[in-house]
Amino acid sequence: MPTSQVQREQFGGLLRTLRLERGLTQEELAEAAGSSVRGIREMERGRVRSPQRRTVVLLADALRLAGPDRDRFVALARAQRQPHDHVGAPRGGPTVVVPGELPAALPDLAGRAEILQRLSTLAADVTAGRPDTASVVVLHGPPGIGKTSLAVAAGHLLSPTFAGGQLFVDLQGVPPGGPVDPAEALAGLLRSLGVPDNRIPVSPAERAGLFRTLTRDRPLLVVLDNAANEAQVRPLLPAGRGCLALVTCRRPLTGLAGALRQPLDLLTPEAGRLLLAAIVGADRIAAEPGAADQLVTLCGRLPLALRIAGNRLASRPQWSVGWLVGLLRDQRRRLTVLTAGDLGIRSAFEVSYRQLDPTAAWAFRRAALIPGTDFGPALVAAVAGTDEETAAAALEELVEAGVLLTTGDRYQFHDLVRLYAQERLDAEEQAACRTRAHDQMVDWLLRRVRQAGAMFEPVACRADSPFDDDRAAAYWLDRESGNWLAALREAARSGRHTDVVAAARALHWYSDATSHRHPWEEIFSLGVAAARAAGSPRDEAVLLNFLGWARYFCRDRNTDGLATLGQALELARRTGDRREEAWALTYTAAIHIRTGRAGSAIDHCRRAVALFREIGYALGEQSAASAQGTALAALGRFAEAAELHREVLAFYGRGNDLSRTGAEVAQAGAMMSLGADLAGMGRWRDAADEYARARRVFHRCGATFSEANAVHRYGLALRALGEVDAAAETLRAALDLYAALSCPWWEAQTLSTLAALADAAPGRAADARLLRQRALARCGELDAPEVRTLRDTLRRELAQS
Repeated sequence: MPTSQVQREQFGGLLRTLRLERGLTQEELAEAAGSSVRGIREMERGRVRSPQRRTVVLLADALRLAGPDRDRFVALARAQRQPHDHVGAPRGGPTVVVPGELPAALPDLAGRAEILQRLSTLAADVTAGRPDTASVVVLHGPPGIGKTSLAVAAGHLLSPTFAGGQLFVDLQGVPPGGPVDPAEALAGLLRSLGVPDNRIPVSPAERAGLFRTLTRDRPLLVVLDNAANEAQVRPLLPAGRGCLALVTCRRPLTGLAGALRQPLDLLTPEAGRLLLAAIVGADRIAAEPGAADQLVTLCGRLPLALRIAGNRLASRPQWSVGWLVGLLRDQRRRLTVLTAGDLGIRSAFEVSYRQLDPTAAWAFRRAALIPGTDFGPALVAAVAGTDEETAAAALEELVEAGVLLTTGDRYQFHDLVRLYAQERLDAEEQAACRTRAHDQMVDWLLRRVRQAGAMFEPVACRADSPFDDDRAAAYWLDRESGNWLAALREAARSGRHTDVVAAARALHWYSDATSHRHPWEEIFSLGVAAARAAGSPRDEAVLLNFLGWARYFCRDRNTDGLATLGQALELARRTGDRREEAWALTYTAAIHIRTGRAGSAIDHCRRAVALFREIGYALGEQSAASAQGTALAALGRFAEAAELHREVLAFYGRGNDLSRTGAEVAQAGAMMSLGADLAGMGRWRDAADEYARARRVFHRCGATFSEANAVHRYGLALRALGEVDAAAETLRAALDLYAALSCPWWEAQTLSTLAALADAAPGRAADARLLRQRALARCGELDAPEVRTLRDTLRRELAQS
């Protein structure tokens, strides 16, 4: 064994003996000496080649060494730093040393094969001297993502490529004990390259110059682990074109010129299971596959969390995977459970948190109150009580620090980081402050909902709105839906009935364009309950109409929709609200058309038209007239229906004070109705043209369900025209749109039509059967006459096939 290796082990053994004699853990010694736990561990294991003099002195102080004991400790560390591996080398100048300083690689690295392959290719290009090849790679990501493990694994994989050796420096970029001064790190690098202490320059600039000289003509791999910033890294980069530096950092070090940045993502679920299996044993994981999947999810697919969970299971063979899953389900204990030995999720996050400036730390804590999965600067400003510019700057610092993830201009917590942020909020802010911050966030969200909804109202006052137009309002409502919906639920739970009613009512016209995008049944149910609690029967009648629409149109629950609309009609008549009475009649007519009672629907529509006309509400009158046209078409009176629908289309074409989106959606709806009339008259080409026009408008407005319906009907028109292949392709496109919105009834109808097309094609009987099976499955638990009819038809066709 080389002398230096013996000395390293002697020093490490002495350090461990002294620590244990004083009853100190590695964590306690690290804290007392201002070092890192990893550094203490590596020194005790004899893996540190050159312990820095400052570190040795601080360790001696922490161990309370004096006299001969202190002299022996310092001398052994000093002897370790001498280049004894090359006995007989000239004493006057640097010896030719081939360092191999990489720590041992983890045997169970998972999910990083693609990055390792990319680094292998890059290393080959570097050593081949290819021009324009990056010689610095920054592996960056949040705490616990596995940056060091990947860098070390890459170093071992690439070491044969770099015959000049491999250097490893822990820059201790995060407290305690760091960051390491670049000049001190340079001294250690020079010693590793064979420069004796008496030849190491005093000046940092001269040290950097000598390091560049020694690395200019040798293929060398340098791993700079746990960097703090660009200034710490720059002097430590080798100069040779055949050298490669791997830098790990929580920040992407965007100021480092010419570097290739490789962000590390969370492990895939499959890679997470593989990591657990490697630690715990494949048989044990395979015995509880469901629990293993839950464990990967509860660990947030974070490598450090999975490693800790695996270590806990490995050290407790009597535990089932399900038992650990049960412990982790309790969010209050999850970070504590994810601790094993000196590894802990909480401590990894703590390091980053303690480096934040006060404003960023404030934003970090307050953002934990945000209920949705992602958020923007404006919402953070609202919950933190600051301006949007300050919030945006704080969020960027949090991303740089690795405690927030970003997707475009949106931000989100990793699940475990959110738990840590909540802990810090509870620990550092009083309950009254937390409640006030939460309430001001809910206030802001509900106010924005009302302002956004107002942009869709006919003849609405849009002065002083934060939104330029209805498109901007729709964009905000869509992106912040997880947050404003949670705020609405919270307001309902806390008895803020007036706010809930106002928000639910404000969303009505917006819901027309986004019928299947948001849970309108829940939203309007909350509104109905709030109106009742507030003792406002007029609001209740309005919201019952909205709820009835949501149940039949969005959820295909015709029976429930009729019952709800019956309540709305009764309440509207009792309070003398003719407008809501007319709306209840119009919506009821739509359900009657769906369920084969077109004659009754015509009667309802005529009464609704008369009521709307009596109160001078033209928009309602045209809606009722359109429903009447659809009822006429259902009775085979297509020419009369077409005449009505053309009048409705002309009305909406004049705008009539509707928002831009509202007018376009209404026009496209009239086009759809006219297309159905033309199809009923056998004018399939004209019908197809109307459906195509409507599809383009719906797509432009983001009305995805209506777009799917237009595509569906266009496909049916193509089938009637004999364009079978085009029809099948179009219907598959409609099916994809329906599936994205989870519309089982419409999926079932489309699948059934595709099955019929497959029947007509030679050799596709098996495809047709599979399509019918899928259609039957999508019928599921739906219970309506039309669903029962389709279900019976599908079963009969499957039996015959």
